[in-house]
Formats: sequence, structure tokens, C-alpha cells
Amino acid sequence: MEALAHPDPNATFSYKRGPQGEVLAEEKDEIPLNKEEGQKRWRWEMEMRFLRGGDDDFEYKDVDESEEYDDRGEEEREAEEKYFAEEEPEWVVEDSQKAAKPQGETGIQDY
Repeated sequence: MEALAHPDPNATFSYKRGPQGEVLAEEKDEIPLNKEEGQKRWRWEMEMRFLRGGDDDFEYKDVDESEEYDDRGEEEREAEEKYFAEEEPEWVVEDSQKAAKPQGETGIQDY
């Protein structure tokens, strides 16, 4: 009964149970109309299972620990964003007597 109360989220197929624990019939829109649609649904279910980490035949750890599969472009973008977030604008000059006033470029176009 414990398995009925807490179904496996990585299960390939899901079904609904009634109040007495009986398996309920599928809704009409849950039944594939043809073989191609059934195959499409099965592929989607297998992809989701794989992405959730539920494929017991695949070694996720080997991929996670390998630098070969890392996204170098994403790593470079993150490093660039971190650099610019930490950098102070060089054209701002602080006066000890007054509050910081921008000097030089203001971003306003005069024409």
C-alpha cells in the first residue's frame, strides 16, 4: 500500500487509482489515436525520464564529471558577467568635500 500512496516519479507509465485502490480506465484524450502518436508520446516520456535522471542504464556521473561536455561559451559569459559586476567605473571621481559626482561621460547626447 505504501507504493500506491507514493508512486515512483520516474516510472515510465502512470495510471490513476480510485478510492479503493483500483486502477481507473484512461481518459479518452490519454489514448493515442495511432501508432505514430503513441511512439511520439513514448519518446517524450523516455526523454523526460532521462532528463530527470531516472535511466538506470546510463552513467550520469561519467558525464557530470567530464569537462568534455561542459559549455565553454556559457562559462565565458558567466566569467565576463562576474568581472563587469565587480568592476567600478573609472570615470567616476570622488571628491572628499562633496558627494560622488560623475565626471566625463554622462550618457546624454548633446546634438
